[in-house]
Amino acid sequence: MVMDAIEAQIEEFIERSRALTGQEVREREAWNTVASRDAIRHFAFGTSDGNPLWLDPAYAAKTRYGKVVAPPGFLTSVLYPILHGAPMSAPLSSLIGGVEYQWFAPVLEGDVLRASTRQADLYEKKSGTGRRLIFIISEATYWNQRDEVVGKATGTMIRATQVGTELLFDRPIYRYSEVELEKIGEAIKGEVRSGAGTPFWEDVQVGQEIPPIVRGPLTIGDMVSWQAAIGPSYRAGGLGYLDVLKAPHTAVKNPITGWPVKYSQQHEDFQLAAQRGMPGPFDNGVMRFAWVCPLLTNWMGDDGSPRRLYVQVRTPTIYGDTTWYQGTVAEKARDAGGAVVRIRIAGINQVGITTTTGEADVVLPTRTSRS
Repeated sequence: MVMDAIEAQIEEFIERSRALTGQEVREREAWNTVASRDAIRHFAFGTSDGNPLWLDPAYAAKTRYGKVVAPPGFLTSVLYPILHGAPMSAPLSSLIGGVEYQWFAPVLEGDVLRASTRQADLYEKKSGTGRRLIFIISEATYWNQRDEVVGKATGTMIRATQVGTELLFDRPIYRYSEVELEKIGEAIKGEVRSGAGTPFWEDVQVGQEIPPIVRGPLTIGDMVSWQAAIGPSYRAGGLGYLDVLKAPHTAVKNPITGWPVKYSQQHEDFQLAAQRGMPGPFDNGVMRFAWVCPLLTNWMGDDGSPRRLYVQVRTPTIYGDTTWYQGTVAEKARDAGGAVVRIRIAGINQVGITTTTGEADVVLPTRTSRS
């Protein structure tokens, strides 16, 4: 009888959510509507991206832009590109499966931005263990003050059957050796940027590896900084509880206290309560997408332009995990938009598991265009 009731809830969720396909859906208000210097700085700091192109006005003034530029991932803070389906109480957890952005124009300091999101599709699969998986595909479009489309995004939200207070990720927090900690520290200190030394398209070779970056070990501070960059997804206390009642698909019950908390809040609450696994990942697909962006922008330098980046979440990340992001040149081509390099991306965590895969297209200058 209990399972029949759960199945009925899920069927109702699917029916109501499928009715949203093709419609504009707004689950949250825009966080950044102006690419102000402070907004850009907050986003860069929130994603651990120290590129002077976004942070140093004197440096940026000497580049082709003439002023501070917003990081490519900044659009995620204008409007979150992920939709969850119909807001109703259903025993479903939320996991972001993939995020893809296309960019058509840079966002410069002072630009005024607006965006809209629509539900593009909904379909269902089953996991290898028989768990129902509902895929909700969203599309976001971003415009500047001149009504130019500066970017578009596609996001995949996976709603999975949640059984009671069962933990989706039940594994101990990783304990690092001193050697491992030293290696991570050296990688953070050694992160490099091409800057004004943008590579020429002609000099890039298929099979070439670009300099890797590392993100982690993840702490509560990473989540707090990310929330400052992307915009708070919840209010605290009683107001937060009332928000959960309105949109239960954004929350999960703490398995110790039974109290519902927002997914973006459960990381600290669950760690304090259980000191082990959690029902949702510590990061999410959009957060991971923003962490991968510097892998590209560090390498492509001031004169490169991102055209497309797709990031797929392969394995969840929990508190304390570290991911090493790396890229390999897969293809080179010329088209009407310029000289393009395609890069295959992988993220590997501290125990050798592939957590992330992806692909990016970057436009680089040629020797003739630079002369």
